[in-house]
Order: sequence, then C-alpha cells, then structure tokens
Amino acid sequence: MSDEQLSLVPGRKKRAKAEVPMAQVDPVAHVVIDSPLPHLDRVFDYAIPEKLSGEVLPGVRVRVRFAGKLVDAFVVARSSHTDHQGALLAISSVVSAEQVLTPEILELCRSVSNRWAGVLFDVIRSAVPNRHARAESVEAIPVEGEIPDVSTNLWSPYVGAAAFIKRSIDGESPRAIVTTGTDDAARMIAEYVLTLAHKSRSSVVVVPDRHAVELIEDALRELGAPTWVMTSVMADDGPEKRYRQWLRALRGHARIVIGTRSAVFAPVSHLAAIVVWDDWNASLYDPQAPYWNARDVAVLRSQQQGAALLVIGSSVSTDAVALMPWLAHVARSKENSRGNWPRVRSAYDDTYKDTIGKPVRIPPLAFQVTQQALERGAVLFLTSRAGYMPRLACNTCRTLAACSACSGPLMTTRLSSTPTCFYCGNQDDSWTCARCHGTSLRANQIGSERTAEELGRAFPGIPVRSSSGDRILRTIPAQPSIVVATPGAVPEVDGGFAAAIILDGNGMLARPDLRASEDAFTKWMETAAHVRADGEVVIVADSDLPAVQGVIRNDPIGFAGRENASRAEVMLPPEVRLVALSGSQADIDELLELVQQDVSISPAHIRGPVPMAQGQIRYLITASKTNAIPLIAAFKAATAVRSAKHKGSPVNVKVDPRDI
Repeated sequence: MSDEQLSLVPGRKKRAKAEVPMAQVDPVAHVVIDSPLPHLDRVFDYAIPEKLSGEVLPGVRVRVRFAGKLVDAFVVARSSHTDHQGALLAISSVVSAEQVLTPEILELCRSVSNRWAGVLFDVIRSAVPNRHARAESVEAIPVEGEIPDVSTNLWSPYVGAAAFIKRSIDGESPRAIVTTGTDDAARMIAEYVLTLAHKSRSSVVVVPDRHAVELIEDALRELGAPTWVMTSVMADDGPEKRYRQWLRALRGHARIVIGTRSAVFAPVSHLAAIVVWDDWNASLYDPQAPYWNARDVAVLRSQQQGAALLVIGSSVSTDAVALMPWLAHVARSKENSRGNWPRVRSAYDDTYKDTIGKPVRIPPLAFQVTQQALERGAVLFLTSRAGYMPRLACNTCRTLAACSACSGPLMTTRLSSTPTCFYCGNQDDSWTCARCHGTSLRANQIGSERTAEELGRAFPGIPVRSSSGDRILRTIPAQPSIVVATPGAVPEVDGGFAAAIILDGNGMLARPDLRASEDAFTKWMETAAHVRADGEVVIVADSDLPAVQGVIRNDPIGFAGRENASRAEVMLPPEVRLVALSGSQADIDELLELVQQDVSISPAHIRGPVPMAQGQIRYLITASKTNAIPLIAAFKAATAVRSAKHKGSPVNVKVDPRDI
C-alpha cells in the first residue's frame, strides 16, 4: 500500500520519509535516461546520496526514479549546482562503478545524434554494450610477448603510403582512401595497425562482417602479433563475450580493436587511427534509429580526436570519394597497377540473342573462358540471387506470378517443383494468371542453386559448389572447380580464382534505387579482386555502361567521381544532404510547420509526396551541406515538440538514408 493510500485510512498517518544525507562535494549528478522519446532527450539533474558519492562518477551506469519508475541512466557530469526549481530526487543505485561512457565517446555520440537528428541514448546504446557482471570480474589477458616491428612490404608500391604511415606514427591525423586492386587488404591493414601498436599507439578497425575480422586476426598472427595486443568487438557475440572484449579496449589492455559496425565507437586509449574496410558495404549502416553509418561516424571521430583515417578496399563508396581532397588517394602508380588487375571483358561486346530477342544469361564467351580457366584453377560465377528460382512469371504474358492466398511472390525450390509463396509458404499448385488466365510458369529470375545445377550439366566431371545465404563457403582448395556464389559469399582460394563470370549484370544495374549502379560496381570490383592478376573476368552486361567500363579500367575513383557529378546535377547525395520523411500527410504537414518556425526550408529542394504502403506518404528534402546543418537541427527540435504534445503519430525522419 502506498503512502497516499495509507493517509486515507482512519487512524493512520502518512509515513515520513527519513532524510538521506547528500554528498558534501558536487552533490548534483547530470544524467541522460534510457528513453526513446525525443522530448526526453536532454540532461536531467539528480541528487547524489553521500553513501554513493564515491561511485557516482561521469560515465557510470545508475538507476534513477523517473515518472514513478526506476530506469537506467548514465552520469554525464557532476557539479555543485542545478537549474532545476525545487527539490531533486536522489539517485537510487549505482549499477556498476565502471566508467563505461568516456568523455570522448559521449562527445562522439552527441555529434552522431545531432548529425542524424536522433535521440542521444539510442546512439549510446549502440556505443556501449549491455553490462554483464561476470565479464567485469574477468582478469586481463597477461602481457606475454613483445609487439614486433614489422615491415610494411605490401604498402611499398603505393604512392604516398610511406608518408601516410609516418604521419600516423608521429601522431598526426592524415586521411586517405586506399584502393587495393587484387592486393591482400587484410594483410595491408594488419601491417599498418601493428606498426602503430609497436609505437604504443592504438587503432580501431571497422569491417563489414565476422569473416573480415577473422581475416585480419589471421594476418596479425602471421605477422607475429601477441594475443594480448588485439581484441574483437562484434554484435553477434554473446553478451558476456562482447562486453568482456569491449572492456579490454576500455581498460587499455588491447591496442588493436577489430569489429563490425558498432566497433567504430570502441573506447581506446592513445587512439592513432581509424580504419574502415569496404565502407560501401550495406552492413555498415545501422538499421535502427537514428540510422547512422560507420564510415561517417569514423569521419566525425577522426576530426574530434585527431586520429588518422584510412578508408580501404578494392573499391570505395561515392560518399567517401565525395570527401576528396580532404581524403587523399593512395594507390599504385598507373605503370605499377597494370599487372595488378585481371583482364576484364563484357560478354556483350558481341551480342548473343535467344529466340525471343533477349540476351542469353550465360553467353558463349563465358563458357569459353570457363573451359580455358578450369585448366589452371577454380572459376567463380557470381549470381545476384540465392535459391533455385526465386521469382516466377506467367509463361504466356510474363506477368509476375503472385500467391493466390496472400499475393506474395511465387518461387520454386530444389526440393519441390510446386510453386511456393515466399511470404506465407502456400504451395500454389493450381495457379492461374490473373491477367491472361495462363497456367504455365517460367523462371523470371534464376538463383544460385539452379545456376549450379546447369553448370554441373555443362561441365561434367568438374566439382560445382554453391555459396550463399546461410551456407557460405569461406575457403576452397586451389584446384579446378566451379563456385557459384552471391555477393558477400565469395570464398577465398589460395592464389585467387583463375576466372570469374559475373551474371545478371544488366538486372543488377536496373534496380529502382539511387545506389543500383554503385552497388553493382562495388560488388563487381570485389569479385574481380578475388581473381589473380593473370586471370580473366567476364561481365554479362552491356559494355558501354559506366559501371562495366569502371571495372575494365580498374578505376573506382573515376567511377565514383562521375556518379557524384551526375547526382549533384539533380540535387541528390552525397554532394548534398537528404532528409527522408515518411508518415501520414497530416503528421508531416505539422512537422514541416514546426520546422518552418525555426528555420526557412526555402533553400531546400522538396520532392513528394510519394504514396507508400498502409496509407503513408514520403517526402525527400535535399539541401546543401551548409544549409542542412540548421535544417537537421530544426527537424530534431520539431520532432521533440511533437513527442511532448502526444498528438498524432510519429514521423520517421532519416538523414542520408542508404536506400532511396
């Protein structure tokens, strides 16, 4: 029974609460609470009990009472004064005395929340893993073995590399894009960060997936790096392991932190460099609000903490190239790079047509190159989709086949020839076309498994392997074989593939997406990088397309520059900032009206409304990078005002989303 209820009982008086002695020095804690509500995205003041005074320090986790409930919070500062009128509530408890939110990471989180118009605690949640009590009690790995002074042999052919490495060692903040061609990017990263570690400098390496982490760790071990010098931070690790590894970075027990997306926030001492491998990869974009991406967070952190920034890969994003010349380009000279790239050709230099006038999926040139390459090693076939026949269409009118139960896309699998719905699993064995009433189906898309089946018949006696989805091959033996893989699932082979055939090229470029050409190009460049320098790559796409020509010339910087220029002409990122709004018309109108009260949106270019699912609409608002700063701040403030009113539905605000 509460004190208020007791006061209503006859003969019972409300119990008086005993006063809790407050801290004598700096008795006010400034905290941010765990809440997704934009109007609560601010600092709140709480009193510090004397018994907790020694533990309530900036960066620690605490529990506070807010709106009648106990909630998690982080202490961001401590002082002797407050602007709050009235008595302060006291901090209820200290969850852990570990100061996990360092001042540098707090500053970075604030910048990220402002840059993407988000809530600060949403960013902190990404930056600081959940606490695990047992992990905090684990002792550090003993320091056994010295850090070797390794040579940077792989870097020697790169113009400007020696100066970049020297400036990083000297504590300066050089920034560079390094395009690696067929060179081993994992080994180059390992040489760079181990050289810095030998000089007692720390590095953070951000990669797309676990496999990339393992490649760099293996390269470090081959270079003689002791176990204690490195740690990995990955989201798919269990909570205990992830927190334990993260604490090794926080406590200064490791000098090299390697991890996936959220590792860009890793708290390290004496930070010298931040490395982002394959910054174009979609996995480096956080799918949760406020939708930040690791590359741009690395840019912010490099500026704030004076660290070197290295963006490396066989290709780079248009967003990274847009930062040039702030980012310098470090690469092999033209003369030196000629022997570092396989021969690349378009299969449609001579057009091959089937009976209905469409280009064949696997042209004769692809079979010819495959036959010759199998005498020298393994051949890679890159397909755009996994599965057997992931999309079916009417054989008569080519209308895409839809499930009769839920209108989902129909597909077939190797296990069954019955058309099956991708969404609900309904087996639609009596399907009829709604347009022409036809009953026969054809493959509108061919998946990796069907491709492997066809190649097995075309090349009898040659092993054919498939790598996609949850059945990814990481390595294969260096012997004649065929591997059919989807993007991101290409295995490693000692010495590289003898040849690669890139299928469905025109289809990949035809996606209705702003980044369709960029995505196809970067995936093709990554595929070509798996082929040895004396090998051959065949792209099944029209030869005059810019993406195809960029791969032929091994020119990722030139391709991205032309892509940026074409987007700038129509006011699209990355040369401008873009804010995507989605919600109901009434809610978006109210949000825009509030924004107009703070800043004029007249310099911005507004596109929309575009109808979306469930009665919602979308607007795209673009502005120059200078004008976008106050505009994004106004959107963040307006979102907080609408949240405080508790009227209407939220409007989804995305700044520079990847998919448009």
